[in-house]
Amino acid sequence: MTAPAPSRVPAWANVHLSHAALQRIADEAGVDLLHIKGPATDAALRRGMHRSADADVLVRPAHLDRLTAALLARGWTLYTGFDEGSPFGHAANYAHPSWSFADVHRRLPGPRADPGVVFDRLWRDRGVASIAHRPCTVLSPAGQVLVQTLHAARSRGSEQSDAWLLCGDELRAETRRLAEELQAATALAAGIGELDEHRGAPDHALWSYWSRSDGDRLDEWAARLRAADGWLARMRVLRQALRVNRTHLALRLGREPSRGEVLREQAARIRLAGLALRRRLNGARS
Repeated sequence: MTAPAPSRVPAWANVHLSHAALQRIADEAGVDLLHIKGPATDAALRRGMHRSADADVLVRPAHLDRLTAALLARGWTLYTGFDEGSPFGHAANYAHPSWSFADVHRRLPGPRADPGVVFDRLWRDRGVASIAHRPCTVLSPAGQVLVQTLHAARSRGSEQSDAWLLCGDELRAETRRLAEELQAATALAAGIGELDEHRGAPDHALWSYWSRSDGDRLDEWAARLRAADGWLARMRVLRQALRVNRTHLALRLGREPSRGEVLREQAARIRLAGLALRRRLNGARS
C-alpha cells in the first residue's frame, strides 16, 4: 500500500498525462471508458485551473474486470478497493510509480438506475476532448454538469458546483432531464439547493446528510439504511456499519494493522455508536 513517489512534473500536468495513459490502456484493452471531472470538464464549466489530485474515469461495468487486468499488467497497483474507498462503494483507487492516482468508478454516486443503464445513457452522448494531446472520451456537457453537481452534493456543504453556476438555462434544463432519466433528481437537487422539494424521495435523508455540514455518523448510517433498495442492500449497510475498514486503519497507522489493533478499533467503533445513540435518545426525551 505505497503511494506514488513524488514527481518533478507539476501535479496538474501529471493528472493530464495520467488521463492520457488511461485512455491508451482502455484503447488497447477494448474498454469503454469515460473521463470525468478535472481536465475532462470543459473549461467554460469550471473556474480557473482544476485542482484534481487524481485522474477520475468511469468504466462500463461489464468491462471492469478487463480494465483491472490491463492496469495491473501495466504497473498499476490497487491502493484502496471499492468497499474501502468511500461510503458509496463507487470507486477503486490505483497507484503507479510515474502517474497520479487513478480513481476508477464502476458507478456514480447519485443515480439510482442500474449502473449499466447509466453508463449506456452517458456513453450515447459522449464527446471527445484532447487531454495531454490524446483524444479521450468525455461526458456530454449535460453529463459534465450533472457529475460535477453530484460531486458537490456529497461535499458536506463545503463545495458549490461551478458547472451548474456557470452554465446557461438551456444546459440546466438538459441536465435536469438527464438527472430524471438516471434517477438522480434528488442528488442533483441536493447540489443546487432544492432538496426540500424532494422530501418524499427514498434517498432524501441520504442526500440531506451528505449536503450539509452538521449530522453525525448515526445520521449517516440511518440515511444509508433508509436509501438501501431491498433487504439484501440493507444487510450490506448494517455489515459495513459494524465492520472496521482495515484499509483506512492501515493508512492511518502507515502499516498493516495487527489483529489486536483491529479488535481495539472495532470496540471503539461500537462504543462511539453507543454514545451517539445515547445522545440521540437523551435529546428526544428533553
